Amino acid sequence: MRHVLIVLLLVCSLQVQAQQTIEPQVFKALGSASAAQQKQDYSAAQRVLEAALATTEPQSLERALVQQRLGYLAIERQRTGEAIDWLRKALAQGQLEARAASQERRNLAQLLAQTGQDAEAARLLETEMAAGTLPLATRQLLVQLYNRLGRYAQAIPLAEQVVRDNPAADAIWYQLLAGMNYRLQRYAAAERWFRVLLQREPGNAQYWRQLAGMQSLDGRQVEAAATLRLAHEGGVGLNEADLENLVALQVAAGAPWQAARLLEALLRQNLLAASGKRSEQLARLWQQARDYERAQQAWGQLARSSGQSEHWYWLASVQLEQGRWAELLESVARARPGASARQRRILDSWAEYARRAMEQDG
Repeated sequence: MRHVLIVLLLVCSLQVQAQQTIEPQVFKALGSASAAQQKQDYSAAQRVLEAALATTEPQSLERALVQQRLGYLAIERQRTGEAIDWLRKALAQGQLEARAASQERRNLAQLLAQTGQDAEAARLLETEMAAGTLPLATRQLLVQLYNRLGRYAQAIPLAEQVVRDNPAADAIWYQLLAGMNYRLQRYAAAERWFRVLLQREPGNAQYWRQLAGMQSLDGRQVEAAATLRLAHEGGVGLNEADLENLVALQVAAGAPWQAARLLEALLRQNLLAASGKRSEQLARLWQQARDYERAQQAWGQLARSSGQSEHWYWLASVQLEQGRWAELLESVARARPGASARQRRILDSWAEYARRAMEQDG
């Protein structure tokens, strides 16, 4: 990439020299430096250019061209920091022909992007885009800069231009569009790009997982389960860990009700095998979501089928929230024999609270 950039820069310089009159001694120095550079005698080229620079006037075309050539030399020597400094100075002279200055800003932006100076690089390319002189290839760089800066809302329209102008663009562009929309919580838009990716690679298990994940985050749990069912029936290798991770995604996002709906749908469609552990997980999720009706039903089924004190204990905790005092007393009685000392103290306090509430109601 460095050699390509150098060629582009040299072409721009020659175009400027052909169109604008410069001092003969500076023109000669530029030619001598070019000859030395082509022989890879970089020290000689540096000496010639530095000597020429000392003869130029501030804010002159001659100074801009010498600084520009010093920048090219620094690029060739892989001294990116020096190259950036010289090209900045060349542009600051304000003497380069318009097209050459435009190309220079784009080249400087590339160097800045290489060194992580993304904000300045983006500003340069924004200037070019506003002037209507930003080619598609350089727009792609601006998309990457916006993405790294977290400016997703600005990056998305440009990335859409990339795939619109080239539908056969590499998958990374569609992944980027999906990812940036996800970060903006535009889940339906992210889903659209994952569908495009699946049209291109229908056997890609990761895309199926991500598509279902977007539907789940968008609150469409049944659709997410249906997507996973479709992938499963199509022979895509989704395992139980993949499905459990989707549930965990909702839990991590602080959405226990959504997690419970997804888990329930996965169990109903037999994508996850029913087990006591998963039944407990579902009951806990309903309780965390404060959906006490569903939580009571889930804990009640577990308690009656297992007879475990732990399940009766959690059923009692839900009944306490609902104010079902008679049912609470029955659950406390069933939970107490197998409970720990700490749990018995808690159960006794619940029972006492229930009796008082019943007396007040009576």
